[in-house]
Amino acid sequence: MSEGRVALVTGASGGLGGAIARGLAAEGWRLALMSRRGCAEIAAETGGLGLAGSVLSDDDMHRAAAATVARFGRIDGAVFSGPRHADILAPFDSGPLPAPTRDVFAFDPGHPGSPLDLPFDAWHAVFAAMVVAPMRLLKAVLPAMQAGGGGSVVLLSGIEAAQPRATQPLGPVRLALHGMVRLAADRYGRDRIRVNAVAPGLMESGSEHFHPGWTGWVPLGRIGRNTETAGAVSFLLSEAAGYVTGQCLTVDGGLNRTPPL
Repeated sequence: MSEGRVALVTGASGGLGGAIARGLAAEGWRLALMSRRGCAEIAAETGGLGLAGSVLSDDDMHRAAAATVARFGRIDGAVFSGPRHADILAPFDSGPLPAPTRDVFAFDPGHPGSPLDLPFDAWHAVFAAMVVAPMRLLKAVLPAMQAGGGGSVVLLSGIEAAQPRATQPLGPVRLALHGMVRLAADRYGRDRIRVNAVAPGLMESGSEHFHPGWTGWVPLGRIGRNTETAGAVSFLLSEAAGYVTGQCLTVDGGLNRTPPL
């Protein structure tokens, strides 16, 4: 158990972020929960502090860290759960996805589309939400963790880094995040701060976007439960993972056997 320890979780109003918040509360963590609308419902459920703000804002992220310290006196853990890829790309003309292939669960390289078809503004938007925003969280919580003698940061990634989609920026951007995880782990290990990522596969929170046949390609034969991703995050934040840093833990039912880092 982690009685008395304090974590700041972004994107905590529902889906994976909400499952992570509930899982940490069950482990005894005291929580500050941030989302654009403030996480009032789940904050009340978990006894946490609800905070309204955007992970795309430096000011909001630093205010969230300051409010966490003001309420609880410390920050021991931080979890980044950010916007959904489909929501980020919605304003852009990304075109249809190529058909998935059974053998590798990648996307057909013979598809006539090109990664260069997507507007560069869309690439920037995905990079801002999935690489810069996690860096923003890390920067915001570092002072409190350094003052407290250490901590643990977990950034949500995804399996697309191992099997990039032919016309989408998500795979290359995930790889950029994994590079940042390694750099941060190297730099802040001296401060006893661990930095890791979790790469969920086909999870229930995104199941409305899945092809009906996809789950048949997962060795375990089903989509993942949000609580299973939450369990991986809880482990990486815990003392049981005290010698684990700079890693990406894949939670995908065996779908990708290629390590994403």
